[in-house]
Amino acid sequence: MTYTNEEYADMAIKANEEGKLLKEVKGKLKLVEPEPMALTNEQLITQNKAKQNSLVSEANEKIAVLQDTIDLEMQEDNEEEQLKQWRKYRILLTRVDASDINVVFPAKPE
Repeated sequence: MTYTNEEYADMAIKANEEGKLLKEVKGKLKLVEPEPMALTNEQLITQNKAKQNSLVSEANEKIAVLQDTIDLEMQEDNEEEQLKQWRKYRILLTRVDASDINVVFPAKPE
């Protein structure tokens, strides 16, 4: 089947709005669900290591601010306990084996 540029553009816009793909099926253009993208083990490990680095950086920032408030005697409520929990979290993060494709990262302190 032949489509005009306008018909094709309309269908492409609709596919984009619905998060679908425009695919020719039996000579007709159809909107279809995209297939999930499978990552290789190497890609998963790279993703895990990047996440681990990001989480450690976040923990470092939280720890630095909390330590400053305590060093300058400006802490409020439970900030000493928060500091302790963030330090434990950072240690747990560094012990995670990011080369495990089924890695489970520890939960962030509240």
